[in-house]
Amino acid sequence: MSSADNTVHNLLWCILIALRTADQEKPFTSEIARRRFIANWLDTARGNPSFRGMNAEFTTLRQLLETSDKAVPVDSTLSVLLSHATAVEQCDLFRFRSTLNILMQKGWRLVICRFPENITTELMQRRQDRRKHALQLTRMENAFQPTGYMVLPVTFQLLLNRTAENNDDAELIFHTEGFQVVVANELELDNRRLIRTLHIGTPSLPTGEWSPSMDRIWQPPRNSAPSKKESYH
Repeated sequence: MSSADNTVHNLLWCILIALRTADQEKPFTSEIARRRFIANWLDTARGNPSFRGMNAEFTTLRQLLETSDKAVPVDSTLSVLLSHATAVEQCDLFRFRSTLNILMQKGWRLVICRFPENITTELMQRRQDRRKHALQLTRMENAFQPTGYMVLPVTFQLLLNRTAENNDDAELIFHTEGFQVVVANELELDNRRLIRTLHIGTPSLPTGEWSPSMDRIWQPPRNSAPSKKESYH
């Protein structure tokens, strides 16, 4: 049933087989127990050579366990993902998590601001740090369905150095990974640092949630070198 040519398919299939085998031996008494089993299984499976290079996928599945609706059995969600295995690597949530991993590999520091009152504090705490920071202002559970499809755009505030080169590398990375990027505004935090607000969406979002005009969607400068698309693995 599994396919060596689709490692995400293989990972999902292995999780479901392990879950069902464990449930037959000793039935799970709650959804929490079922998710705890999967979390422990993922910890062990990370060392399996079959899943080498799949850090983004393991991170995404952990995020799914932690944030998806506990009223929906997680094995049902995984079964839906498996049934669409030929396209699962194009799933919005997988692509989004992969993009965040690429940002971190390029030196960005990421933080999720779950409450609006935390935004100013987070920015001020990082103002003296010369590194690039991306504050995610939209909760993952609000922006993505349990099956991984995007239903709301995600808003970021980027903390940047005013004189840094490649100040648009976040926009370029999201664009390269297939997302639409809208730069909402840019403010000076002080004489060294800038705050830039980005909205990230997809063409498949409902028009009531995402309908930017084409001239507002960010495009790479014409004289920039083509960006090599990063691999999931």
